[in-house]
Formats: sequence, C-alpha cells, structure tokens
Amino acid sequence: MLKVGIIGAGRMGKAHAGNLAKLKSVTLTAVYDIVPAQSAAMKELYPTMEIMDSAAALVNNPEVELIVIASPTYCHKEGLLAAMATGKPIFCEKPLCRSKEDFKELAPMISSYKNLFAIGFVRRYSAAVITMRNMLAEGKIGKPISSSVCCLFGGFKREWGDWFTDYDKSGGVMLDMLAHHCDLQNLFLGKPVSVYAQSFRLPKDLEKPRDYVSATAVYEGGVICNLECSWLRGGPSDTFMTIHGDKGALKFSDSQGVSFFDIGGAETKIEIDEGVKGHLQEEISGNMYAHEMAYLVDCVINKKAPLAGADAAIEAMTFCLGMMESAETGKIVKF
Repeated sequence: MLKVGIIGAGRMGKAHAGNLAKLKSVTLTAVYDIVPAQSAAMKELYPTMEIMDSAAALVNNPEVELIVIASPTYCHKEGLLAAMATGKPIFCEKPLCRSKEDFKELAPMISSYKNLFAIGFVRRYSAAVITMRNMLAEGKIGKPISSSVCCLFGGFKREWGDWFTDYDKSGGVMLDMLAHHCDLQNLFLGKPVSVYAQSFRLPKDLEKPRDYVSATAVYEGGVICNLECSWLRGGPSDTFMTIHGDKGALKFSDSQGVSFFDIGGAETKIEIDEGVKGHLQEEISGNMYAHEMAYLVDCVINKKAPLAGADAAIEAMTFCLGMMESAETGKIVKF
C-alpha cells in the first residue's frame, strides 16, 4: 500500500483525498492544515489519517511515502522545501509558487530533484487533451499558425477576505486559472518568446471581487497565441482553445469536446480515445482530477514519469510571471 500524506485540507486537498481514497493501492496516513478544524474534518472522513502539527512533521513522518501539497499558492514554498529535504516523491498543486523570488529559489531545486516531482496541471491527464496532442504530433493541422484560448468563469463567488481574491497571494486569473492553459500552449506549441498583457488584477475598488486578463504571446516559429481569462460574476462559463494550422484547425471545448475543421471550414467531431489515460485509471471513476491521482500513484509505484513534471512547472511559471510583469508594467516581456 502506498502511504500518502496531504498538506492542505481545503478545496483541492479534499478533492485529491477523495480520489486517492478510491484506489485500492493507497492508504491516506497523515494530514496537515494551518487551520486545525480543516485537518479534523479530513480525519473524520478518513480515520487512517494522523493529524500533524506542521508541514515538516508530516513530510518526515515514516508513515508518509508520497507527499501531496495542496495548500494555498503562497504557502507552496514552505511545503516544497520541507518535502524536498526528505527525498520522497512529491505532488504539488499548480502553480509552483507565487513570487518571482520564490521561483528563482525553487526552480533549480525541482529541476535537479532525484525522486518524482509532479505538478498539478490536471488538464494534461484529460483524454481529450491527450487525443488532441496526438493529433497535433501526427500533423493533422500541418504547421501551427495561430492559437486562441478563452477561459471564462462567469460564476465566480469568492468574497473579499478569501486568499483567492488577494492578487499578492493568488496571482489572480493569470497565475491561478490561466496557468493550466499556458502549460497547454507550451505543450502544443513549444516555448513563448514574448508576451504582452492587460488585466484587472483584482482591483479593490470593486464591490465584489472580479479579475480579467487579455494577453498575446508569440511562440518560436512565429505562432501567435491570444489568451483571455476571467473571474467575473454573471455571464457564460466555458473554456475553449483553437489551434489553426496551414492544413486545418483543432478546437477543444470543455462543453463540446474536440473537433477538426478542414480548410473549407467543415467540422468533424473527434471521438475521444479513453484508453490513453493509463493503467490505474481503469479502477477509478470521476473527472480528470481522479485520473490525475490514479496516474500519479501508478508513477510512484512503477517508477514512471508524470505527464507534468519539473519542466512543465518551470516553463508555465516562466510564462505566467512574464504575463504578470507585462500587465503590471504595460510593457512587452521577452523571454
């Protein structure tokens, strides 16, 4: 049995615990949260867990073999430094950290880490994304020319006082929500060479928290990528991405799946291959978060590489920090 300890018993900690508990090869053994009531609530659900009084105590517990870091973004560094000192396998929720200073410290450490390091870019574990990646690799659309991402959350309900609504702690939509899609653009297109962005950055003069960004990135080879992302209150909620090539286009939508468009504009719905997801994912039902945890456990047990590791964490963080710098300064940022 793989013994798992979780740092952070909030929304994502609960989600990961619930999915890990479904796997026959996993035992949840320890939990730490800065809010004792959160730890107690998780232990009530999973009595095999021992409540720890610090991140350091959890990672050094001999009954913890895999460390899951699901604390708030600005707290990731504390958990990561403690976890890496143990040499144990680590999963850290995205993004890697909040600040440029923390990133400079952590990037070389995770890059040279001798054991498994996985970052929570959950969309990489979606069968639809894997199918789309395979089609791009096969040259389905030819040479990529442009890409667009629209990630709208019209039902944002966080209130002032929540760490999510503090730009200095969460990084807003640019670092928290759009990080997933910056990662996918890197996965599909390579590395960006420049970015220009304009954003709200959770202005405090609004009655309710709202955030928005519009950005344009240029990738190696001249591919232009436009990204739009929001935390708003009211309006549509959907995520879709379209990559145009010289032989057609691929579009991914959370609500409608994957489609191919030929040069004439005719649309063909693509059947998603659910068999691409991995071994342990066959025994767990649920969404991509469930598949992510199953794949992670399979990687630890069978010494495999995760679909999103240190390189993905570093490259997406570089992109996001560049976007944030551009939005804050009003200047184009070159990488």
